[in-house]
Amino acid sequence: MLISSVKILLLYSVMIVLVFSAKNSFSQEKLTITSLNEALVLAQKNNSDIVNAYLDQLKAKEKVSEVYSENLVPEIKLNSRYTRAFKKQIFDIAGQRFEVGSDNSISNTIDVSESIPILGTPVFAGIRIAEYFNKVQEENISLVENDVKANVKRAYYGVLLSKSVVEVNELTLKNAEENFSVVNSKYIGGVATEFDYLRAKVRVENSVPELSKSERTYEISRKALINTIGFKNVEDVEVSGELTYDSLEILENTEYLISKISENYVAVRQLELGKKINQEFVKVDKAAYLPKLSLFGQFNLSSGENDDRSIKDYRFFNTSNAGISLSWNLNLFKNSFKVRQSEIEVKKSTETINDVKQKLKLASQSAIIAIEDAKERIISQKNTVGLAERSLELANISYRAGVLNQIDVQSAELSVSQSRLAYLQAIYDYQIAKTELERLLEK
Repeated sequence: MLISSVKILLLYSVMIVLVFSAKNSFSQEKLTITSLNEALVLAQKNNSDIVNAYLDQLKAKEKVSEVYSENLVPEIKLNSRYTRAFKKQIFDIAGQRFEVGSDNSISNTIDVSESIPILGTPVFAGIRIAEYFNKVQEENISLVENDVKANVKRAYYGVLLSKSVVEVNELTLKNAEENFSVVNSKYIGGVATEFDYLRAKVRVENSVPELSKSERTYEISRKALINTIGFKNVEDVEVSGELTYDSLEILENTEYLISKISENYVAVRQLELGKKINQEFVKVDKAAYLPKLSLFGQFNLSSGENDDRSIKDYRFFNTSNAGISLSWNLNLFKNSFKVRQSEIEVKKSTETINDVKQKLKLASQSAIIAIEDAKERIISQKNTVGLAERSLELANISYRAGVLNQIDVQSAELSVSQSRLAYLQAIYDYQIAKTELERLLEK
């Protein structure tokens, strides 16, 4: 019996280990992203900021429905009360004592009220405020999606750049090792000096940590991409493709682009809606100067009986009434303070809008300038890379022939490495600048 129980326990243990192992292997599975568009689609589905923006919009829609209900649907309240009299009031009249009231009292009241949307009851202003707020949340979705798209692009290009830097450093190490092999052969043969031998060896040793550093940067950039997309259970991602210059920037008049961005960017649209909300609050506060009118009605069903009557024999009677009520807050000084505060908020909204427009102009101008600068550097560095590679090829040939020394070869290797990295950096800067311009244009 004991052996059987041990076997069952071991079987369960193995099953648990297998389940957790399978779960762990699934969560750590490496995902491959083949293009930027694929990364953007994945972010649209997985990014928490986008999900929360849509939830905020749903909440805003519910708020609009709530405001409609509060302002256009009559308010109905039901109040029910049972009262037990432990000691009733007694009157002494001409030597006789009389009790007033009942041992048991039951009262059921339905109150109905509805504000009249005139004078000091700004019903429609409240509805407009709720609708403006809903539009703000709709614009917020556009803002969040636009920002997430730009962040994914930056992270994606960051992965491609760090991947390319790794490849450059691998090639640099390979060239250093090949050069060391040639120098070592010459050193053994007594043709090269010990100085050349040591210099070539140091060059190899220095290339190793540079490669290691770039590999760590590449790993960090992949994790940054995972976080930006919004993956919850992906440990690593592989991005296929290379960092390339596509020359697909926005081809429109510069002044038109700057004007379009500064006047129509989503942040400006949100601020304009915020200004309209503040203007509606001014109307609400000004309405407080006026009286508020409302209709009301009441239905009451009640009964009062002593203990000598059974509850099933209670006698109920009802009353009903309706009317119109007026309320007026005559503290006009307090109202004037609130109105001035609301008007100040409108002025602040106007100032904020102008400030944001000015900053958008600067941001768009900076993006356009950065694009042009990167394009010039791409053309220049591409030519430089070709010249540097040819120089290294000739330097190696000349060194083998004994025409050049080792210092010339290493200088040529350094030029190749620097020109390749500068070319990649120029392409990356171009893509980042174009991403910023597309973000401002909401493309």
